[in-house]
Amino acid sequence: MRRPSSKSVFESCFSQEAVREVVATRLTEHTARGVDGVGYGTFIANLDQNVETICSKAVPGEYCFSPYRQKLILKGAASFPRIVSIPTIRDRVTLRCLNNFLCLVFGDCKPPHAHPVVTDAIKSFERATPNDSFVKLDVKGFYDNINHRTMERQLRKRIKHEPAISLILRALATPTGATVQEGRKNTLGVPQGLSMSNILASIYMLEIDTKYGSRLDIDYHRYVDDILIRAPSSEIAPVASQIAKALKRTRKLTVHPLGSGKSAIHPFGESVSYLGYKFDGSVVSVREASIKKMMTSLMRILAGMNDANALKSIWRLNLRISGCRIQGSNVGWLFYFSQINDYQILFRLDKQIKARLSALGRSALYSQCKRFIKAHREIKFNHVNTDYVFDFDQFTRAQMLSAIYLIKPGAEGKLDNRTDAEVKAIFFKTMYREAREMERDTLGAFS
Repeated sequence: MRRPSSKSVFESCFSQEAVREVVATRLTEHTARGVDGVGYGTFIANLDQNVETICSKAVPGEYCFSPYRQKLILKGAASFPRIVSIPTIRDRVTLRCLNNFLCLVFGDCKPPHAHPVVTDAIKSFERATPNDSFVKLDVKGFYDNINHRTMERQLRKRIKHEPAISLILRALATPTGATVQEGRKNTLGVPQGLSMSNILASIYMLEIDTKYGSRLDIDYHRYVDDILIRAPSSEIAPVASQIAKALKRTRKLTVHPLGSGKSAIHPFGESVSYLGYKFDGSVVSVREASIKKMMTSLMRILAGMNDANALKSIWRLNLRISGCRIQGSNVGWLFYFSQINDYQILFRLDKQIKARLSALGRSALYSQCKRFIKAHREIKFNHVNTDYVFDFDQFTRAQMLSAIYLIKPGAEGKLDNRTDAEVKAIFFKTMYREAREMERDTLGAFS
């Protein structure tokens, strides 16, 4: 069957119908504002005009992006903060349409979630023999060092429509944290945080992934800048060298040298950390830094507990333990680490919560706390039907009001006469704030 031309696919992704579908399915009241300060409400109030602007400018490749707003995410005292680019809402819709286009043209490049990569890594450790070794390679500044000319060459291999190429390159060249007056352009790297950032990175690495992922004598896994390889011990160093040289020669990317702590060879039987997990023979665990990060989050909640906010503190503690479903997404530490089989970690976390409550003279409250061990079992074996995990998408109006009043005692009774839509908007705004806190618990698990 003949593949549709990139021109027809591009134009269909920027039809009025397609753009409106992106608006309906991808924007919410909580969508972050860009440098123009325009929020969701204002954008929707002028929806017809915004859709017309996107379609009329994007189809001929003439759409211009506003500079991205800069957001810094701290990764610890020893690391530079991660720079996240936040587009305006109209640009966000345009970028999502571009992402949809790229996913159709490069269907084999859709970036996977970390979970299937971890699943495949687990299988590699299960089939490893004493004659095998593992090597972990870390690419320096992966997103920041993606070369635009090399990226353009990869795009042109399948995209033969010039307006599409022009629009993608213009999105890449748009600066972060600058003003229009400065006239500055981004000449290197893919801005992080854009809807198309991940698929662009996958397109950039496609040939490397295909070459080494198809070899029968090794197992090759990559998630963004983290590469893990299983190979015969006699071949592990040469394979690592081959990949490092290929990345440097064909992608202008540099790998941290072996032995640097970021990249290392691990003989059979030695524990290996990858994507926040720790693999030690048949034991799949969590690396210690990730455990400490979660424990710090839990202890911070308990440290702020007093007689007035005890119920609120237990509620927030339970949310950290079980995680939640919100707007169709699973959020939380245990959701990410659901593939572990080292249950001692979970017992340890439960024990530390119990001990801390006892030290605070609040042992009686432990009966109201969820358990890590039970939450893990429910997520892993009963995630569809469980009611142990907070499912905010299924909350009734009464449950929403109860949660809001618990978190914001000063609002007690003030929302009783609000419409269902107003209560729902306030509820999800409040819950999103809690969800962002939970995301910080797993942030840094990969590095």
